[in-house]
Amino acid sequence: MRFLDHGEPDVFRNLALDDALLYDAEEHGTGPLLRIWHQPTLAVVLGASGRIGADVDVDRCRADGVTIARRSSGGGTVLIGPGVLQFAVVLPIASSPEYGAVDRAQKSVLGRCADSLNALLERNVPRLEVLGSADLAIAGRKCSGSAQRRLRDWFLVHASLLFDFPIELVSRYLKLPERRPAYRENRSHEEFLTNFQRSREAITESLRSAWAAAAEPTSVPDRVSDRAKEIVQSKLSRPEWIDRL
Repeated sequence: MRFLDHGEPDVFRNLALDDALLYDAEEHGTGPLLRIWHQPTLAVVLGASGRIGADVDVDRCRADGVTIARRSSGGGTVLIGPGVLQFAVVLPIASSPEYGAVDRAQKSVLGRCADSLNALLERNVPRLEVLGSADLAIAGRKCSGSAQRRLRDWFLVHASLLFDFPIELVSRYLKLPERRPAYRENRSHEEFLTNFQRSREAITESLRSAWAAAAEPTSVPDRVSDRAKEIVQSKLSRPEWIDRL
């Protein structure tokens, strides 16, 4: 598996690069890939079907200069930025029987990541586990949310992992979601969320090991970079996409 440790300067270009890498695998057969990236500034990211008025305190985001974006995949609304590690895995659907269905593929990918990350924890402490449809949690508290996008032959799972994030900021910019996993019950953001308290470097190496990804990072091909720019201009940065729901 190829390994890409690469972030872009803004959230639109970062989200578009995940899309472009998936398209490139589908169209050019470039092979499986693990990407790690970090968003340098705070940003709110809605899922493709997220409702901006229900999920986001839009006025406060605008007043504080927090960018609001919408990704192409599903899943819930998240606040990302420094202290959150983003990772994406691009895989061929035919490479495992579990990848044929959305829910089984999601749990398989997240479970593999959790197994590797748990090796970073001391004995006799709570372990990471897959809860809900797309979360990683420790002792019932969420530290990672994820989403999936599928094409004909390839699919993408991308996730946000809190490791050193000021949890109190989440309630400043995000409302309580209307749709909540049962394990959340009625907990506030502060009561529900937690950090996976390990270093960015240790988490990155653990994920690379989980997927047997190459030790040396690859680079972004020009055609992928050009495709990402086109996705930003034609879709992800456009108000009619961000505000559509």
